[in-house]
Amino acid sequence: MPNALIVDDKEENLYYLQVLLEGNGYRIDTARHGAEALVKARLAPPDIVVSDLLMPVMDGYTLLRHWKVDPKLQEVPFVVYTATYTEAEDERLAVSLGADAFILKPTDPDDFIAVLHRVMAKVSTAAPTQASPAADNENAILKLYSETLIRKLEEKTLQLEEANRELKRDIVRRQAAEQAIEQLAFYDPLTHLPNRRLLNDRLKQCIASSSRHQIYGALLFIDLDNFKILNDSKGHNIGDTLLVLVAERMKCTFRDSDTISRVGGDEFVVILEDLSADTEQAASIAESLAEKLLVALDAPYLLLGQEYSGTASIGISLFNGQESSADELLRRADAAMYQAKSQGRNTLRFYDAAMQATLEARLTLEKDLRHGLTDHQFKLYYQPQVDLDGNIFGAEALIRWESPQRGVVPPLQFIPLAEENGLIVPIGRWVLEAACDQLKVWEANPLTALLQIAVNVSARQLHEPNFIEHALELLIAKKVDPNRLKLELTESTVLDDIESVIAKMHALREVGVLFSMDDFGTGFSCLSYLTQLPLSQLKIDRSFVNNVGIKHSDSVIAQTIIGMATNLGIEVIAEGVETKAQYDFLKENGCVLFQGYLFGKPVPVAEFENRYVDHPAHKA
Repeated sequence: MPNALIVDDKEENLYYLQVLLEGNGYRIDTARHGAEALVKARLAPPDIVVSDLLMPVMDGYTLLRHWKVDPKLQEVPFVVYTATYTEAEDERLAVSLGADAFILKPTDPDDFIAVLHRVMAKVSTAAPTQASPAADNENAILKLYSETLIRKLEEKTLQLEEANRELKRDIVRRQAAEQAIEQLAFYDPLTHLPNRRLLNDRLKQCIASSSRHQIYGALLFIDLDNFKILNDSKGHNIGDTLLVLVAERMKCTFRDSDTISRVGGDEFVVILEDLSADTEQAASIAESLAEKLLVALDAPYLLLGQEYSGTASIGISLFNGQESSADELLRRADAAMYQAKSQGRNTLRFYDAAMQATLEARLTLEKDLRHGLTDHQFKLYYQPQVDLDGNIFGAEALIRWESPQRGVVPPLQFIPLAEENGLIVPIGRWVLEAACDQLKVWEANPLTALLQIAVNVSARQLHEPNFIEHALELLIAKKVDPNRLKLELTESTVLDDIESVIAKMHALREVGVLFSMDDFGTGFSCLSYLTQLPLSQLKIDRSFVNNVGIKHSDSVIAQTIIGMATNLGIEVIAEGVETKAQYDFLKENGCVLFQGYLFGKPVPVAEFENRYVDHPAHKA
């Protein structure tokens, strides 16, 4: 069994050749470079050697040169098997140095074995090798050998330099990918501010630092006022543009050491570090920075060529040390922010313990309110609306929450919360649907067939993109007379997006739906818009009705509203009429429609029908 020595620095090449040759009757020894091969061969000369060319320590050319001048090895066949050098001169150099065969990778296994057999057969029948070649021939071979190695070294150097450049490019790409991953994980993609995850991490660090140095920090929770109305009426692109502009203004307001983050929707949180060791001074600095931000955010924005004015509400929670967790500080600042909103918005409030109790009560109320909606706990009460003779011509539908735990909850206790959290939209839809159901019931009774029902529509409900579609679908599905349905809108609701509101009002008025301007006189409406609105009624607010005949200014306002409505051909109704003196004053000044406790309080539909309808007079 012939012995073969395989020389290659690649483990996979050694394994392949070993399996191939052992399968064809060879006993195998291996070496990983030329120097190791020489040592092994001189100790036990093989019958044939198969060597790669490019290897560390000693390459295949150098091994071949030493091989062919060694008396013990020069008769042993030397086969070059390589894929590294493929030029013709490489093969000529190898042959000139004494290589018995030159095989390029990859080659067919059968062809490879055939070459080995042919080489061994040739060597066995050849005459012994003569003395070393003449000096001139030796020098020529050495010169070619040196030149070839130098050129190959230069080529390999260029290849390594290119590989190094590619490696650097790969490192840059990897770093860019890592930065992109970090950006997605820790930063808001819209504003590029830190997100909630990064905020929590930095807040924990700030709390720890505050504890070590006993210096106060502050957490500011910022919520944009009326952002949802803008988003719903103008579209998310406009809303996103505003958020980006707000983020830029925040960056210009706070210090480089402060962390500004967007935690969701229109909510931002700012961490103020290292304010002061003194509580009052720390609070003063936080308040000053928050007021500076309110001024910055109150300046007009240019959104797609249109000017927009927006404000914000800010809650502030101070911290010093680790007496409170990051989550607790966020809850406190959030509670203070809601307190700022309840105080009229565009302001700031600091957290206190009493506020926390209020917040917890508010959260419980919100949970119960959601259950109230899903568990059908809401009911409509009806308050009569009468003419000069006390005849009932309609009723205002007023929602009541009949909670199993709380009893009957007045609207003032839950409607503001519903407007803040968005529940006012599904609640408003339910009210509109329930009113239409009642109109359909009354339509079948000759005594109630002509009664109108007035329904309040909130700003958020009106600005819903599908409000018109839902209302029209409801009228069609319930098959009610649109002229019996009256929608009451407040001045602020109308003025919030006047052009859009006018279009929606006209769309519903064309099918017969009536409109009443509720709380008229309490807002700052421009009278020029009054002629553009398809109103059928103005409602004098109860705040003026309370003092007619007593407070001169309120009496003048009531007289003015009545006179203006009459001149415009719009009927006028006074709400909150509780005394005969109020009724007499309004009647003497031309008001012909009334609503208030003087004529009847809001009651469930069964009581309303029993008290006011079940007799021909319809008298209140």
